[in-house]
Amino acid sequence: MNRLLMLFYCMMSCLIPCLAQDKVSPSVLQQLLRKERPDTADLRMLFNTGNSYINRPGTERGDIDTASICAAKVLKSAVGIGNKVWEGQSYLLHSKILREQGDMKGKDDALKAEAIFKAQKQQELLADAYMELCDYYPPVDIETLNIKLKYYRDAAALYGESGSKLKQANALYRLGDYYSFLPDYKEAIKVLLQALVIFEQLHVKELQGIYNLLGAMYSQVGDSDNGLKYALLSLKTAQAVGDSTTQLCTIYNRLGMVYARVVDLPKAMQSYQKAQEIAFRLKDTPAMQILARNIGQIYQKTNKPGEALKILKQEERYYPPKSPENKILMWECMLNTYCLLGDFKSGAVYAQQLEDMRRAMHPDDAFLEFVYTALVNYYLGIHQYNTAHQYAQVMLAASSKNGNLSFRAKSCSFLYTADSALGNYQEALEHFRLYKLANDSLFNIAKMQKIGYLQVQFETEQKDQALILKQRNIELLTQEAQAARFTRNVIIGGAGMLIALLLLGYNRYQLKLQSNRQLKQQQDEINRKNQSLQELIAAQNKLLGEKEWLVKEIHHRVKNNLQIVMSLLNTQAAFLGDKDALNAIRESRYRMQAISLIHQKLYQSDNMALIDMRNYINELIVFLKDGFSDVNRIKFDLQIAPVKLDVAQSVPVGLILNEAITNAIKYAFTGNGTIIVSLQPADTGYLTLVIADNGKGFPEGEIPTQRGSMGMMLMHTLAEQLDGSLHIESRHGVAITISFKYQEKETFDEPVAIEENVTDYV
Repeated sequence: MNRLLMLFYCMMSCLIPCLAQDKVSPSVLQQLLRKERPDTADLRMLFNTGNSYINRPGTERGDIDTASICAAKVLKSAVGIGNKVWEGQSYLLHSKILREQGDMKGKDDALKAEAIFKAQKQQELLADAYMELCDYYPPVDIETLNIKLKYYRDAAALYGESGSKLKQANALYRLGDYYSFLPDYKEAIKVLLQALVIFEQLHVKELQGIYNLLGAMYSQVGDSDNGLKYALLSLKTAQAVGDSTTQLCTIYNRLGMVYARVVDLPKAMQSYQKAQEIAFRLKDTPAMQILARNIGQIYQKTNKPGEALKILKQEERYYPPKSPENKILMWECMLNTYCLLGDFKSGAVYAQQLEDMRRAMHPDDAFLEFVYTALVNYYLGIHQYNTAHQYAQVMLAASSKNGNLSFRAKSCSFLYTADSALGNYQEALEHFRLYKLANDSLFNIAKMQKIGYLQVQFETEQKDQALILKQRNIELLTQEAQAARFTRNVIIGGAGMLIALLLLGYNRYQLKLQSNRQLKQQQDEINRKNQSLQELIAAQNKLLGEKEWLVKEIHHRVKNNLQIVMSLLNTQAAFLGDKDALNAIRESRYRMQAISLIHQKLYQSDNMALIDMRNYINELIVFLKDGFSDVNRIKFDLQIAPVKLDVAQSVPVGLILNEAITNAIKYAFTGNGTIIVSLQPADTGYLTLVIADNGKGFPEGEIPTQRGSMGMMLMHTLAEQLDGSLHIESRHGVAITISFKYQEKETFDEPVAIEENVTDYV
């Protein structure tokens, strides 16, 4: 489920307090400020006093002014006595003061402190500077997040080297929290466990924050066993130390998420409602928004979409989300609810809002998980299977990267549905297999976890019952007069209980036998269906193979028939003396060769639907060159994008190329020249074909019309067949431009002028 649920609400309250700071009375502070040349001890007291004022809750003007006076005094005195270390300390304190006021210029002071501590080789103080710098890099994008993570890593390492274990643990704790922003849950768990070991070595009591975060991280990687373990530890610790802050709300919320993951929906709802009570008491609007979404999801899973819509609408009305993250979570849940209700028209508004958010988000943003999940669910519902398939592929890639097993199972399920609807049955079966693997893994983890939890609960109840029995025995010892009667009653009761247990055991045995028989029948039925499915798939594959060979044979025979016609034309030409007739036969032969090449490409290629236009145009030009004796004086400049067209488009394109290039070779040049052939993507969904030469062009004002010649009429007709437009321009030669719709969806590479098997100038 979602991560970062109460993002940064309890960071400062979760963190274990660092080293105690010296405090001085106002009178002592006045004396320190009046000193002309304070010593090192005085500087330390001033620095700690300034820190204590700036670390107070809130941003009171008096606290900030007092801290600023202390920082200025430390800086002035340190410069006066030439103490670089205390000069760096004063810059660090001043950075905190400015940051507390929301002034990002404090970063410059933190950088000054960093430079001084590096030069003075003060490892612990340098780590303090790194921790301060971290607060100037909000995790708004991957670049700033990586900078923040680097500072935390360096700070933790320096604290370890300097022996500051408590500060090291706090740095590791915050590092683990921000690893979840990448998201890198496994690395987050690794770092958090390191921090936990140090906290336990130091006998720190308030560990509910790190337990809570560990539970959330384990749940994200599908380890619900450890997720529940640390979630319960977090709750137990919070209750033991009397924590009633927003952190307790977060603890109950994440505990509910773990219960939802192991399909214990009543306990999940109970935990969410406890968290909701705390959020209402603290008037925590973001928490109420998140909890409304989580409660809505429970209603969705219990087939109560109407209840889910009711609570979500109420939350949207009274507590509308403001941050992008909360908007995504609310819209995602609303869209899923409308999909369950089958009201796709109402859901379209939220789908469009999520689409707008998706386009503005970074590809590695963790919240894209919720955006894509809701959008794929919606597009499947409105039968836009291609879009759903595309988004589900993105989901699968993201789940492979972050190791989220639940997300992987969901994406495979979406791909199975989309592939089935699109007729991609082999891909559908593969994605169904991957879905079963991921889902079975999740089920096994959840089942083991739940059994472990029930076992712990059972053992606890047994211990409680043992204590009760012990108390009863003590009472019996004080009432010796009733011992005989009590013993008799116990024996009778025990016998009755034994009989009841025997009857119950026999009954359970019979139920288990019946259950096993039903399971065996179900397994046999599944095996029969699997066998039928395998036979169906084998028959389908056989039919597909036969169809493929038949189509190839058709293209082969069409190509052979065209070659026969061309041979007949060549034979006829040998008996003709009329120049016009010979030209007509030769032009007809070129046109047939253009079509023949297409059918040749189709039966020679594995893809019998599309023609690689780069290879086709190259071979067509080679053929046309062979048909003219003086063509070596003409250079061909090919600029062909890696485009594949179907037969319906490639035949008109080939005939247009044949007409335009043949005319250019015959009429454009009196000497040397160049013919440019370009096929490039233009606007979205369009291709532009250009055949241009630098020859003498048409006489001024005499550009031929559609009825000017058969070739010109043919090119206009073919352009209309492509549902495109044809434009002829005569300026420094002739340029024929055809723009037409591109039917195949494909991403274009950068335009290239050289193919491995085609020289720059053919």
